[in-house]
Amino acid sequence: MTKPAPAPAVEAVATDVGGVLYYDEPFELAWLQGVLELASEADPTLTIERFTAEMRRFYLQRASATASPGLYSPAGAHAWTSVRRRWADLAQLVPGSVTALAALAEHRPVCVVANQPPECEEVLRTSGAAQHLALVALDTTAGVAKPDPGLLGWAIEQLGWNPATTLMVGDRPDHDAAPAQRLGAHAALVTPPTGWSAPPGTDPALVAAYREVRAERLEVRRHPAADHSLHARDLADLATRLTGRAPARRRPAVTR
Repeated sequence: MTKPAPAPAVEAVATDVGGVLYYDEPFELAWLQGVLELASEADPTLTIERFTAEMRRFYLQRASATASPGLYSPAGAHAWTSVRRRWADLAQLVPGSVTALAALAEHRPVCVVANQPPECEEVLRTSGAAQHLALVALDTTAGVAKPDPGLLGWAIEQLGWNPATTLMVGDRPDHDAAPAQRLGAHAALVTPPTGWSAPPGTDPALVAAYREVRAERLEVRRHPAADHSLHARDLADLATRLTGRAPARRRPAVTR
């Protein structure tokens, strides 16, 4: 049995949010359901089969803006606005993530570097995560988005960190590991077990199709940066490896 790679020398930790602290999937499904409903109003002949086929193109091939039923269309924009209004209610924390964040912060400064809407900060506050963070760097407020290394670079500069002793934690080799490595920082990739549930009212056929696309999308996102990254099951596993002890089990904070 192969032993896990040793943790690098780390003095500071930057972490993503989606896929690390909370699950991305509930937000995506709420958005897709919203687009489906709006598109069905505009085109009563729209079938779930045609919609899920478009969803597949959107996620796996990035279909053109003119594709029907138009996930890039006004329906997509309106549905996203609705999701943002419900962000705190839709958020589902990865089990143990906030406790692990607190454990990491006991030993070294921690910040967030993420492509997230401003509503993300409310979830960070209500979950108790924010109190452990030195900085929250979001693309929507900093003006630069991953995979541009500028977002992580901006956070490192603001905090006066050394890239060579900074660890970027994320779930995507292309958006998290690659930018960090370009800056000379370390990277860790986590793959939390599937623990999310679809928002109430989501079409079961849409959920089933989304799960299939999600699995395929992991293959599409393969990147050489993964070969030079530390790998952990989740943030709790990573915290154990970096601190030498398992985070204490605590009851998760309610985010709603």
